[in-house]
Amino acid sequence: MNKLFQLLTSCAALLLTACSTSVPIDQRDAVTRSIDQQSQQLIDNLGRTYPNLSEKVTHSYGYATVFMSRLKVPLIGGGSGIGAIYNNQDGSVIYIDVNRYDLGAGLAYGNYQTVTLFESKASLEQFANGGYRGAFAKESNWSDGSSDVLNHYFIGENSDYPTYVYYESDTNLVGSLQLQTISVNHSLTDTGLGDARVANKEQEIERTAPAKWNRALPFFAQDVIDKGYTLPKPYGVSLIYAETKQAMTIDELEAGFSFWDKGRVPMKFVTFDNNYSHSESPQLKLDAWLFPFMNVFASIGKVNGMAHIEFELDGNDLIDQIGLDCSGFPPKPVCQKVYDALKDNSLYVPLDVDLDGYNYTVGTILAAGWRDYFVTVPISFSYIDMKNAKAEELVVNISPRVGKQIATYLDQSVDVYVGASYLDSDLTIIGQHEIPLPGDGAAEYIDYKIRQENIDKWSFIAGANYNFNRTWSLSMEYGQKGSDKRQFVSALNYRF
Repeated sequence: MNKLFQLLTSCAALLLTACSTSVPIDQRDAVTRSIDQQSQQLIDNLGRTYPNLSEKVTHSYGYATVFMSRLKVPLIGGGSGIGAIYNNQDGSVIYIDVNRYDLGAGLAYGNYQTVTLFESKASLEQFANGGYRGAFAKESNWSDGSSDVLNHYFIGENSDYPTYVYYESDTNLVGSLQLQTISVNHSLTDTGLGDARVANKEQEIERTAPAKWNRALPFFAQDVIDKGYTLPKPYGVSLIYAETKQAMTIDELEAGFSFWDKGRVPMKFVTFDNNYSHSESPQLKLDAWLFPFMNVFASIGKVNGMAHIEFELDGNDLIDQIGLDCSGFPPKPVCQKVYDALKDNSLYVPLDVDLDGYNYTVGTILAAGWRDYFVTVPISFSYIDMKNAKAEELVVNISPRVGKQIATYLDQSVDVYVGASYLDSDLTIIGQHEIPLPGDGAAEYIDYKIRQENIDKWSFIAGANYNFNRTWSLSMEYGQKGSDKRQFVSALNYRF
């Protein structure tokens, strides 16, 4: 077995850690050729003991070969390997990663190989769909690989998957529960799954066989794959942290008195300054590519923050606009005290309102890529419920951006992008503020309702997303507009 193949079959998953073999793009053809050659060599080796094996392989619906390395110590063990599923009907090949977990008595160390036969389309697809398979097995073998005697055994014809096992170099004495997982190796198998986080039209795709998308979503995936696009994994889970600080303006103010039964009335001639909001929000986001160029998502998060509000009302204007008239109004002393406190004076109201609550967001991302360049347009609508503060916020966010994916190592890459963010924040706060009154009487309050709106809707954004593989990535984004608006967003993303 050549050194490249030995490297691939030695994934360090032997301590019960799953392994998925990643192969650099420029080596993938060589690796698949090596697996195909080793598969044929395995069939030839087993054919010395089972002369009719080659004929069975040829006349079966399909077959699979697996090349495993493993380590078993008392109680626990594991193994990892790589292989291929060959469909004799259409000539397609699915390259697979295999992981094995052992729990029980025994010792084992070394390499072994298997050939599995499929008599029907259903059995091949069931095997290829992977998942977890459990069994109790007893094995015993002692070989250093130097003997000309083949070390092998056959799992009978009546099993779901008739399998021939060849111990190339293996020492074992095992009786244990075994759990095996099989997953498609997307580095080696062309299913239309790409390295980019969006649908990407590559410059050239040379396919020896048609790529077959094997997921329910996105809709019409196969159509765009046939046109030369590759797609990301369709489902995602993200942990997000967002921090936003922005200057605000008072757009509407309604005011009334706690003792006044006429409620709040809209106010004019209000002066205000130094109004802003600052919030932090951890969120959990779920998303799916509904169509090849359209992702939909929803998130929920906890909001912690505050809104600083300052406004000043002319006392005479306040009396006139509310229509305060103390003649015949019971209790007249309270009304008169409020009237006297406001007449020919001004009412200055500084507020720090806690904005603790929950964030609910839905949205979509329109996106497409070409030769590793990409364009995305996220659109989201958020409702922030802050019941304790008697406040709520509606946020609309649209963030067009352009960027490029840069390959780094193996199937790792970094996406860098720039763009603009339109954020429309509409914050409504309801509360009371004490009116300073002369004497030692009971406190009276002005009831208010304020609608705040962010001053700067647009800001410049720049960000990066590091793709550890097609499954995990870490992203960070920063946006700013002068000193009036700053936003930072980071996320850990998992795709499946």
